[in-house]
Amino acid sequence: MGMKSVTERDRKYIRAIYLKKGYKRPVGPSELAEDMDVSRVGALQKMRRLESQGLGEYLSKKGLILNGEGVDIVEEDIKRHHLLEKFLQESLGMDFDEACRESSRLGSMVSDKMMDRIDKNYRQYLECECGLCLDPPYEPDDLEECHWIRREFGK
Repeated sequence: MGMKSVTERDRKYIRAIYLKKGYKRPVGPSELAEDMDVSRVGALQKMRRLESQGLGEYLSKKGLILNGEGVDIVEEDIKRHHLLEKFLQESLGMDFDEACRESSRLGSMVSDKMMDRIDKNYRQYLECECGLCLDPPYEPDDLEECHWIRREFGK
């Protein structure tokens, strides 16, 4: 599976499934539809797409359970967001809210090479506001305190 085929919208669905502990148990289409404000059929179609991309397994009458690749995407997205956010604060003097908004817009567009450089050159200076976002693995309960996740899902 190429990471390029995973869209930003796909990533948002994967994060929603992950937050429902969808790496430990199947998350059903009705449950996901409510979080994503889409129809049950729309959620089911997205779940089937994620399965076809090799990010989880759809269990009939139960839902989608993420596999290691799906979880890796979530953890990488969270780390990228917070690393970029703190870089913007430290290097460009942006305030927290502005850096969070810009990181949300830029996160998926910044190359892996640039993120590696930010990580290598700035990581020792960076601390995440919620104290855990730069060091996966995460637990969904921990992410309840993450400002980005709360804003993204209206929690």
